[in-house]
Amino acid sequence: MKRFILIVTLIILVGLGILYLTLKLPDAQREISDLDNSNFCGTNAFSTETSFEGRQIFNTNCAACHKLDQKMMGPPLRHISKKYDTLTILNFLHGEKTKIVNEDYENTCVNFPQLTKEDISLLLSYTN
Repeated sequence: MKRFILIVTLIILVGLGILYLTLKLPDAQREISDLDNSNFCGTNAFSTETSFEGRQIFNTNCAACHKLDQKMMGPPLRHISKKYDTLTILNFLHGEKTKIVNEDYENTCVNFPQLTKEDISLLLSYTN
């Protein structure tokens, strides 16, 4: 009988331990996701969904001609929203009569009328 009580007590303690760890796991994941967006294995780690979406928009529409920090066919786009206001960038990407002049590049950017204002906002938050 004593052996039975010991086994039941151990099972209950192990179960409570597992329950405690299961409840603490989301807190540990949140702490990890709150870390600084630093480079990890040569790529940026993103903690927010909007940063991930902005990166997807950049890779789909801009990465063929631009990089964030290096010159390519087009100029680097890191902190582009500090150089130009959002309305100018929006009009430029939608192909309206706004010009963005850059002496180093003779090519003109392709128009992206399919990008919504929200898409451009996500893109600008990624480039910042």
